[in-house]
Amino acid sequence: MANTSSFIEDAITANRTNFILKAKAWAEADPLFSVVQLDGATAVFSGSSTDTFNILALAPGSTRPAFDIIEEARDSVFTNNRFAVWSWKDGQLQSLPVDKSAIDEHLIMTCEHDDLTAPSAAQEKLAITPANEPQHLMDIGAVLGSTFGGNEEAFMVQSVFAGQEQAAIEALKTKYFIAYDGGKPVACGSYIIEGSYAGVYDIAVLAERRKEGLGGQMFGAVLKAAAQDGAMTFTLHASPDGEGIYDRAGFQTIGFCWSLDIS
Repeated sequence: MANTSSFIEDAITANRTNFILKAKAWAEADPLFSVVQLDGATAVFSGSSTDTFNILALAPGSTRPAFDIIEEARDSVFTNNRFAVWSWKDGQLQSLPVDKSAIDEHLIMTCEHDDLTAPSAAQEKLAITPANEPQHLMDIGAVLGSTFGGNEEAFMVQSVFAGQEQAAIEALKTKYFIAYDGGKPVACGSYIIEGSYAGVYDIAVLAERRKEGLGGQMFGAVLKAAAQDGAMTFTLHASPDGEGIYDRAGFQTIGFCWSLDIS
């Protein structure tokens, strides 16, 4: 991978761009969603209280205090519903008068197509299909919801996915995938492409089926589909605990972003 400063800068910019595009994609498919451009941030509101779909993406180049942007978004966009603030600039969230341990740090990882390491054929045993009908999205919601441990956010995530009709699926620019084992949904993943960059998201495994290599199989399938769709470079967010699966696929950490849940 070309670890030049310009490549890293472009990849981090693409990471933010694709993240916002994925959030905005729901607004084109679901009439309950709305997108608001604020001075210094882009806000996406799902119409309900969820910090998975309600996001406030701060502009790295904004000189406006993050506190002021968040207060405006809370009052005029999210109307006291939960949302998550995201920043790609070190110090932007850290300047807020909050407990710093509440700010989550995410690794920004990237890989060029030629550097991808494909999973072994022996691993490829799941029935993985593109989400092209409402039942597929409902099953994706069930897998993603299981990662929240049955709390209120799990219910909200499942509700968004379960509430979509065929027209919404066809309007979604994000490409979702669902994996079945014995007819039961066990893993999911997604990607969205902007230019030559694919943002990879939602790699998740049903809670009771973790540690079986299913996430790696889904990840490989999503990368393959994105490459066939024209992606030349891939970008994603990872936690330190989840870095290994992506590192084995050829990804490298190039930077960080941060998020803060606002309740």
